[in-house]
Amino acid sequence: MSAETIAGAAAAIARGELSPVELTGWLLARIAATEPALHAYATITAEAALARAKALAGEPARGPLHGIPIGIKDLIDTAGVRTCYGSPRFVGHVPERDATAVAGLLAAGAVILGKHTTHELAWGGRTDSAFFGPTHNPYRRGHIPGGSSGGSAASVAAGSALGALGSDTAGSVRIPAALSGCVGFKPTRGRIPLDGVLPLAPSLDHLGVLARTVDDAALLMGGLAAPVAGEPPRRPRVGWLGGWFGAVLAPEARAALDTVRARLEDAGVTVVDVLVPGEPLMPEAPLARIVREAGARHRAAFGEDPELFGPDIAELMRLPPPSAEQVERQEAALGRVVAALRSALTGCDVLACATVPVTAPPIGAATVTVDGRAWPVELVLTRLTAPFNAAGLPAVSVPVALAGGLPIGLQLAGAPLRDPTVLAAARLVERLTPPLPRPTISSEGIQR
Repeated sequence: MSAETIAGAAAAIARGELSPVELTGWLLARIAATEPALHAYATITAEAALARAKALAGEPARGPLHGIPIGIKDLIDTAGVRTCYGSPRFVGHVPERDATAVAGLLAAGAVILGKHTTHELAWGGRTDSAFFGPTHNPYRRGHIPGGSSGGSAASVAAGSALGALGSDTAGSVRIPAALSGCVGFKPTRGRIPLDGVLPLAPSLDHLGVLARTVDDAALLMGGLAAPVAGEPPRRPRVGWLGGWFGAVLAPEARAALDTVRARLEDAGVTVVDVLVPGEPLMPEAPLARIVREAGARHRAAFGEDPELFGPDIAELMRLPPPSAEQVERQEAALGRVVAALRSALTGCDVLACATVPVTAPPIGAATVTVDGRAWPVELVLTRLTAPFNAAGLPAVSVPVALAGGLPIGLQLAGAPLRDPTVLAAARLVERLTPPLPRPTISSEGIQR
């Protein structure tokens, strides 16, 4: 199968060289081959996918997503298809209506292969459910794919979906994209409607897309949101985030970023250093906000049936409420980081930093050690992504290297509604970076 990207498959369908039925059948076979090792799908809708592909094969093309098989995160409602939100509380939940974002993709001609696994209630960055079993990193079994859109990233990187719709509250599209080796794009807050999506922290929630290439991510966005005006600059001015953003960074991630920066500068791109002052209450501040908002939503259900919550979320639910002074100090720290990012964007087209400071930790790891210090794993995973949710800025993760066989991602962010500029900068990085070797996955396992 040569059409391994949305753009390639769309071109083949448009030329009459490939039918939606053939493409969907190939993807379903890929799912069957990879799922025993990966566990990226919570629900597979094979019969419905083939029926829709057959119907689309007899219709005039609706656009570049016509007949394209994708997956939907199991946090997002799909009419008539089980949607568990990664939680045993909702095992029997079957929505009556599609989320607005899903309806948009269907209207554009997409084929839904099934529901991708998610961290329970999207409240975590690991996708290692205590109830349903863990999802594995496509590059190394036994390591997390990231989260909470972990199944989506693992599936796209493994080739068992051409693209995916995910959600992002503290980095849940970009974190798994970085750790699993694909592209993850979170647009400006509000561009993709959130109705039909289980909220986590409404002040931070976004939807986003995962794809194999930046062009594919842009094609998915075309089915989800109206275009924004403005042409991106031919050569972006890049602000390289340091200070707080570079204080916790594994050596292999730092080396990969240095290589990307050198390639950009060799290509004639202006790269300037942007130092963000240290904030001792970060990165706890955005996670503390999530605990407050998500805790308020789920507290009553937890009080009635605590056994239906995984151990990590149960621990979060049992945290004592913060004092008003603690909340004020946390929010002030987060506000200063957001203000620094917005200020930096007045002199730069995009900002750049690592997406995640480390490569994918092992499943079950509670801490990650960086420069001799052990950090709680969730604080490390979300450290560099969550501020962009608080700011509502468009941000993308692009795979740039393998270190020890595991992917590393570069994060690029821009000013509000400068989504085309962010994607253009990501295309440039993608063009200057050798593509990652694809993981080899079969029913027998994952070959490193």
